[in-house]
Amino acid sequence: MKTLLPALGVAALAAASVAAQDVTAPPSYGSITLDSGFLPDPHSVQMRAGGDISVSGNVNGSGVCRGYIANAPDYNVYYTAGSFDLYLSAISQTDTTLVIRGPNGAYHCDDDGGEGALNPGVQISRPASGLYSIWVGTYSSSGGTPPATLYVSELGFGPRPIPSVELDYTLAANYGGQMLQTGFVPDPVNIQLAAGGDIDVSETGIGDMCWGYTTAAPDYELTYEAGNTFPLYLSATSESDTVMIVNAPDGSWHCNDDGSEGLNPGITFDSPQSGVYDIWVGTYSSPDFAGTPAAILHISELGYGGDPVMSGNLLDYTLPSNYGSVSLESGFIPDPHNVQIAAGGDVDARDNGPDGCWGYVTAAPDYELTYSAGNAFDLFISATSDRDTVLIVNTPDGSWHCNDDGAAGLNPGLEFVNPQSGVYDIWVGTYSSGAGTPPATLHISELAFGDN
Repeated sequence: MKTLLPALGVAALAAASVAAQDVTAPPSYGSITLDSGFLPDPHSVQMRAGGDISVSGNVNGSGVCRGYIANAPDYNVYYTAGSFDLYLSAISQTDTTLVIRGPNGAYHCDDDGGEGALNPGVQISRPASGLYSIWVGTYSSSGGTPPATLYVSELGFGPRPIPSVELDYTLAANYGGQMLQTGFVPDPVNIQLAAGGDIDVSETGIGDMCWGYTTAAPDYELTYEAGNTFPLYLSATSESDTVMIVNAPDGSWHCNDDGSEGLNPGITFDSPQSGVYDIWVGTYSSPDFAGTPAAILHISELGYGGDPVMSGNLLDYTLPSNYGSVSLESGFIPDPHNVQIAAGGDVDARDNGPDGCWGYVTAAPDYELTYSAGNAFDLFISATSDRDTVLIVNTPDGSWHCNDDGAAGLNPGLEFVNPQSGVYDIWVGTYSSGAGTPPATLHISELAFGDN
């Protein structure tokens, strides 16, 4: 009768305990170098288990390591550890075992600790960086060399699970995908799609708080390189009641119904991971009632929805600027850079702009500056006109800055100390609604306000 291991089924043994096999021999099924956070996770390798070396005869009578393995390692993993545990497991139609030699020379063995009744799995908490030599054995000497799959993961044992009623992140996304790095511009990224589908999310088993109706395939796949500064906001807007489901890089599921404005969903990742985010936009009601309504998926580091700050903000830096653009590097000549424009517009910034801003502007920016900052100069943005004008600027980090009379007289001016590199979208407005669209000059300088 087979004797099962204790509940954890994992032991670390001295390197001298398992001496018969040759850890220096080339691995039979190759090797790989993996850094913590690797994708895809799990990494899987097809191989044949077993061999003619009895492990139980080489463990000082402890009986913890079991089975029959080959002389050479089956597989080598050169691993750079991070913040995750390391999971090593195997799946086969035959009763299999695992023997693992870690970077410090200690051995880890298991029989039935993995997925399924007879599959082995070893969880290594706070793993060391270095070489992991792995043997997949058979429990019985008569087990032969059956086919097996080795899994290397930071998420758990065996293949990454997909619910029985499938939301299948391995399928091609309905509306494609893209790669974004933190600080991406424009922000938000907006994707037009049709929400909904015929899969009842509540029956997929991905979470008690997940519901709605979607397709099996994700609607969009975001590959995101995170920084240390910004959260990641995923949301959708539609005239219908919609929901959102996201499978994050660590394999976890996240669901929301009305987390954004009104009946629109929104999910925030406060400390987002780098990796793949598979995103579904569904309908709250069944397709018989809701159909597949038009929706917009928003990806942002600034907030929910298609608007950079608030739902009422009509200032849209994604629109083409009225008077063009320029790229300037710190130390640019001539200084100032001057642009002739007409100030003003029909959008009241008090009611339809960022908080704390005022005046009358167009929805589109008047000018777009792409600036490469240095370490020596501040950045001065100002305007001059014979009318009372205002200035509104959206900076590379997505923040809004407004001014009325910061320069000489009734002329606005904004000084950016230690300015960021990136895109500055600039509006020059009028203080009064009755001012029309008077001529004005926009000044961009590293020396002072105005035409110095």
